[in-house]
Amino acid sequence: MRVAFMLLSLFFSASITWAEGADARFHIRVYPEDSSVRLSVSDAMQLALPTLWQRVVPTEGLEKTGKLKGRTSLVLQYKADKRWVDLVFNPVQVQRYLLGFGIAMINQQPKWDLSIQVQGLTEGDTNLSHELMNLAYTLADKRGFFLTPKGRKLQLIFQPNVDVYGQSMIQIDVKGAFSSDILVETQQAQQGYLSYQLQAWLKDILLQIRDAYSLGTLNFKNTSKEIMVTIESDLSLTSQVALEDALIQQAQVVSLVPVLLQKMRRQYRIVMKDDDDAWVESWFAAYGMTATRQFDGSESQWLVQ
Repeated sequence: MRVAFMLLSLFFSASITWAEGADARFHIRVYPEDSSVRLSVSDAMQLALPTLWQRVVPTEGLEKTGKLKGRTSLVLQYKADKRWVDLVFNPVQVQRYLLGFGIAMINQQPKWDLSIQVQGLTEGDTNLSHELMNLAYTLADKRGFFLTPKGRKLQLIFQPNVDVYGQSMIQIDVKGAFSSDILVETQQAQQGYLSYQLQAWLKDILLQIRDAYSLGTLNFKNTSKEIMVTIESDLSLTSQVALEDALIQQAQVVSLVPVLLQKMRRQYRIVMKDDDDAWVESWFAAYGMTATRQFDGSESQWLVQ
């Protein structure tokens, strides 16, 4: 009985650790065909494995996973309901299992601040851009990447080009923390069904960038920028703390360090994800304050009053 209690305690502790780790790729919900039948851990795992492999195995290794049966030791948590079963897999055990068959795993979940632009290809460029972004969100859960304003900046721009033979082409530019060198191709001949062509190409592009995380050789460009902001106001201490908390939650802000804290004057060193600080003026305006960009050589780039 004591042994059983210890095992149950370890299982519960592992579940708590998982909740704090929060890699959603390893949490999979499956739905049995017959809701009256309670699935065992093994049966539920068999239903979940194809989804897991799609999320964590690079494209070139997926063919090898077709014959893998898994083992119940890969499952960290099992929770059954009348209509579904929730499984949480152990990332460490999954990686070891795959390596035993010579299959790499995408160890780090890609998290991107993704934006997609179509420029100069059709009269409906904006609608097409929205369509491609919707596709990216649809693919995210299925293929194991996460789109969030706090992720690495990834900007994809589709635009027209002409090759040396005068043929109309579509060119993809990659900006942000990534380089175009990561892609197999950066140009395609324009086809009749442009929407379908871009959707298929976008899927390949996102998977190529995702797969690069498994190689261990992905070098990110440093696109961050540091700015100094001076705030002159008579805010109460409570209001100051609330403003700082809100500022650190701003999507562009990576970190905020107080440099000077006085009753009427405070300075902060802010590290941003990239070199775009155009958000500063409108952000402080939303809090009833005026942010003014200072001239070069000033002690701060922005003065807020």
